[in-house]
Amino acid sequence: MAAWILAILCLGWICWGTPLAAAADLSHSPPRWQNLGKGLSFALMDVLRDDDVAGALAVVKIDPGANAFRIFHHKPQKITAWQQEIQAQVVFNASFYGTDGKPVGLVVSDGKLVGPLKNPQMRGMFVAEPKGVSPDLPRATILDLVVSPIQPHKLPWTQGVQSFPLLLDSKGRIRVHPSDKAAHRTVIATDHSGNILVFNTHSGSLTLYDLARLLKNSELEVDAALNLDGGTEAQLYIKTKDFEFFSPPAWETQLGSLIDRKAFELPTVVGVFPR
Repeated sequence: MAAWILAILCLGWICWGTPLAAAADLSHSPPRWQNLGKGLSFALMDVLRDDDVAGALAVVKIDPGANAFRIFHHKPQKITAWQQEIQAQVVFNASFYGTDGKPVGLVVSDGKLVGPLKNPQMRGMFVAEPKGVSPDLPRATILDLVVSPIQPHKLPWTQGVQSFPLLLDSKGRIRVHPSDKAAHRTVIATDHSGNILVFNTHSGSLTLYDLARLLKNSELEVDAALNLDGGTEAQLYIKTKDFEFFSPPAWETQLGSLIDRKAFELPTVVGVFPR
């Protein structure tokens, strides 16, 4: 998302579509997991308001012990082009970027630092693939930058993306305020078992507070959750030998030729690969 929007984001989010109900009314249907590979599964859950379907939330559950994460950054292109280039089973958007395509928070790609070394607006960081073999470091996790600021050049992981806000911290506390600004979202989270969960609003739109409440009360046992970019940039693409899925579908179908516009192109993505 362009840097000039960043000041607006600090106050609230631009609305893309009709907001869902207040958080107290929200729940989701039980996930019906579809196996995509070793340690990799997918579900499309209904978002419910008073037991009525009000939208849908796509979720990918990833076991970092069986799957590796890599961050990619170069000239913006469509997410389908990214997948074709990197051949990842799962591809999703990373964090915010400026009009020049450069990230506004730190990105670590194969150990290379890209973007600003420090941006106080960034509240969390997804990190993966520790250097060497260390039993003390998780293969993928979310860091709370408010509680534990990092030293970029001493970061022990080779992949990373900073973003904001942190929706839930590791103690289950909601870290965003109520708002009426709704949008399509991509969120990355950890669960109590150490899995990584990637959420994308398949239909409908959510405020950040609603989404935080939904995840906090979910049966998915979400631990920490970090918001990534939203709006047109919020995209998830899955492609395996037997399965293909694009979310949200409106970006691919209802908008037709608009998919070729630069608003839908991504300069930074996260790819998931079998180990």
